[in-house]
Amino acid sequence: MKARRGQRRGARRADRILPRFLGQRRRPWPVYLFDLDNTLYDANIHCFPQMHRYMHAYLEEKLGLDPAAAVALRQRYWRRYGTTLAGLIRHHDTNPYEFLEAIHPPALAATVPRNRQLQRWLEGLDGPAYIFTNSIRAHAERVVQRLGVAHVFVEIFDLVAAGLRGKPDPQAYRHLLRRYRVAARRCHFYDDSRANLRSARRLGMATTWVHPVRRRRDQLTQLPPR
Repeated sequence: MKARRGQRRGARRADRILPRFLGQRRRPWPVYLFDLDNTLYDANIHCFPQMHRYMHAYLEEKLGLDPAAAVALRQRYWRRYGTTLAGLIRHHDTNPYEFLEAIHPPALAATVPRNRQLQRWLEGLDGPAYIFTNSIRAHAERVVQRLGVAHVFVEIFDLVAAGLRGKPDPQAYRHLLRRYRVAARRCHFYDDSRANLRSARRLGMATTWVHPVRRRRDQLTQLPPR
């Protein structure tokens, strides 16, 4: 999925970008927002173990930590700030772009399987769909290509687009709503994190919690898209 020119300035309204949805509708269609890792696929199997190894290696090298201390620091910052990166920026003046590239190499998405059932379900949505992720665009692009659903998504809104303010920070959601010029009440957000969903609900979004067991049984594709 290629970046669009003028994405930061003059991005097209989310309610005008897909003419096929115009039809005879007399009301605005919904806008669907999907988290990526552990929502569209099982990242606990296909991504996170490798990502954590990359992250621990980065912390050990850059901060001089032993392996146990690196694990503890990652977990502490994730629980306190929502992302490990937020803690590293706040307390260690970490270069965020260097860190994000280091933990999202191309090999990270190599084992994500194609999911035709998910593809069919997403193609049946009655409104435009976006990826809303705390990872980076390059990783998200590789994952949706592997899943076979890249063509479904209009855009990817990543951590960089959010000004490095990841979910569940309300500012990340406000950045997205401003970028695509859509009201929160028009959005339906799917995520595996209850904290992320709480922030969305406070802004007026409809939400669906993607339970990890339900996702492993491919039940995401059984949920009604509304």
